[in-house]
Amino acid sequence: MTLKTRNRYTLTFSTFFLFVSALVSIYFLYKVKAVASGQIQLNYGISLENPKLFERHYISIIVSSLFMALYIPTVSFYIYARFEKTPSSEVAYLMLFLLGCLTEFVRPFIPLETVEKNLPSFLVIAGRALFWGRTLSIISLFTASIFSSKKNGLETEQNIIVLLVFSLALANIVPVNTIKIESNFSIGVGWSKFVNFTYIVAIALTAASYAINAKLNENPIYIRVGIGVFCMEAGYFILNTSAVLSLTALGAALLAFGTEKALSALHKLYT
Repeated sequence: MTLKTRNRYTLTFSTFFLFVSALVSIYFLYKVKAVASGQIQLNYGISLENPKLFERHYISIIVSSLFMALYIPTVSFYIYARFEKTPSSEVAYLMLFLLGCLTEFVRPFIPLETVEKNLPSFLVIAGRALFWGRTLSIISLFTASIFSSKKNGLETEQNIIVLLVFSLALANIVPVNTIKIESNFSIGVGWSKFVNFTYIVAIALTAASYAINAKLNENPIYIRVGIGVFCMEAGYFILNTSAVLSLTALGAALLAFGTEKALSALHKLYT
C-alpha cells in the first residue's frame, strides 16, 4: 500500500466515520427525547430515571455510545493529519479498529427498536454486527503488532482483505441468541465465554508482540506503543461490555489515554 493510497483510504474512512457518527447521534438523541416525553417506551423494564454510579443502568450505554460517536471521527481525522507523511502501515489497521468500533452504535437502539417495531430480525443483525465489529477491532490491532511497516508494508492490503473476510465469516458462523440480551445490551452469541477468553488472550498477545519487537529491533519505543495499545484494547473492552456508569468512565479514560500514548509513540517510531 503506497502512502498516497493509504492517505486516500484514511481520509475516506474518516469522512464516513464523521457522517455516520453525526447521523446516529442526532437520531438517537431524537429517540431519547421521545422516551423522555413519553411518546415511546423502553423495553426490558429499563428507564432513564435514577442513574447510579455503581449500578447497572441504561444511561451508561448512552454515555458509552455518545463517547464513541465523538472518539471515532476525532481519532480518524487526527490519524490522517498526524500520519499524512509517515510511512506507517499500522495506520491502516488502526482504521479497521475504528471501523469495528462503529458497530457499537447498535446497542442503545436495541431497547428502542424492539419495542417500537418488534423486529426480531433487527436483533439478529445487531448481534452479528457487534460480534463482527469486536472481532475486527481486536484482531486488527493484533495484526498491526505483527506486521511492521519496515518489514511487511507491502502485505497491508492483503492483510486488510483477510481480516475483513475472516471476521465476516466468523460473524455468520457463530450462532446468535436473540432471547439472551445482556445487561450492556449486547446480543448473546454461542460459545460466549470462549469468545471473551479469546479476546482477552488476543489483547495479551498484542502487548507481548510489541515487547518482542522492542527486543528484536532494540528499540524501546515499541514498548511504549504496546502499552498504549494495551490500554486502548482494555478500555475498549471495558467500555463496551459494562453497563455500570463508573466502569464506563474508566473504559473511556483508558481508551482515550491509550490512543494518545500509542499514536504518539507510533509517530515517533517512524520519524
